Amino acid sequence: MHVEIDEESKKWIESKGNQLTVKMLEVDACCAPCVQELVAIPGEPKTFEQYKLLKIGNLTIYIQNFLYSKEKLTLKISGVSFLKSISAKIQ
Repeated sequence: MHVEIDEESKKWIESKGNQLTVKMLEVDACCAPCVQELVAIPGEPKTFEQYKLLKIGNLTIYIQNFLYSKEKLTLKISGVSFLKSISAKIQ
């Protein structure tokens, strides 16, 4: 898997502890269709069995197993000041 990450995103992840978890968040409600969203969360996952470990320099990125088979992961920072967050896109 190829990971595309810019310098600003690297610095943000480093400031959050050098670890990032990329996973699919699924919300299933009784009255609405199921919604799936790819999320990138600072820190490590609660359980490691469902994740592949990827090291990029001093960063550790945990990627959900079924997402790891995709070709490219793009991580990009957005927001301002304390409202910054990182988004993940898989192609």
